[in-house]
Amino acid sequence: MKKTKRLVKLPPEVRAAFKVMKDIDKRNEYIKLLREEGWTLASISEVTGVTRERVRQIYLEQNHYGQALEENLPLPKLPMKSKKVAKAKPMPSPERLARLKELQPLAQQVRSNAKRFRAEAEEYTNLIWKVYSEEGVSIYRLAKELGVTHSALRFRLVRYGYVVPSEKAKSKVYQPIAQKNRVELEIPKEKKNFMDRISFIKVGG
Repeated sequence: MKKTKRLVKLPPEVRAAFKVMKDIDKRNEYIKLLREEGWTLASISEVTGVTRERVRQIYLEQNHYGQALEENLPLPKLPMKSKKVAKAKPMPSPERLARLKELQPLAQQVRSNAKRFRAEAEEYTNLIWKVYSEEGVSIYRLAKELGVTHSALRFRLVRYGYVVPSEKAKSKVYQPIAQKNRVELEIPKEKKNFMDRISFIKVGG
């Protein structure tokens, strides 16, 4: 895991050290050392009583004050927290993606009860389902790879019977294709509610 700064404050002993510090040069040297440890302008400003801009100016000053840091002055390390690394999102297998792109222009020509390219449309839709259900590729990701909208893929999966639309989707366009116009392929026996099976709105790609 990568490391990132925490939004933390300097410990109380640092504030106490600045309160009793009278020497400005020593104070500035202390500020520079804290800054070099990675403490933010805001955290240093809070314990010193000077503005963040002044802290920045002090740190950028080229001169060194030549005063050794007293042994009793605390120089805490900046606390860090683990940063989660985003998991790689599943991608469709090269073989299936290539076949999908080969079938796509043919499948998109199928209209109404037309017989032409019906088999290609069935295979295309079946492959979309397999890439989603077997490979775990989101509909958004697959739509992007195919250059179509996720709504188009959702519509296709409903029309070809791979998922059942929610009760709210009452539009006639979601009516399944007539069985007499189908080319027999393996269709899932158990269908779940459309929004239970595929959350097209919430699932990222």
